[in-house]
Amino acid sequence: MSDLSDPGKSRRFVLSAGGLMLAAAAVGVAGTADAKMPQKGVQYVAKSPKPNMNCGNCASFLAPAACKIVDGVIAPAAYCMVWSPAPKK
Repeated sequence: MSDLSDPGKSRRFVLSAGGLMLAAAAVGVAGTADAKMPQKGVQYVAKSPKPNMNCGNCASFLAPAACKIVDGVIAPAAYCMVWSPAPKK
């Protein structure tokens, strides 16, 4: 026989349920962390139309031809809408 009006039992239940929800959320986030956006979805173009804004000087560019955010082969002279400036060295 269980008495849910007992504060100790309800607290234990809430903490258990909360722990399970946090674990499930962590697994969900970890499962999507490796997913990258398709080039078409970020309006990737092989030659940047904007001076001084290209993949080669983007914070997400991984030399020689990859990106942390966008899937596929990435040209240093390319551009997409998720471009952000690389930190100054």
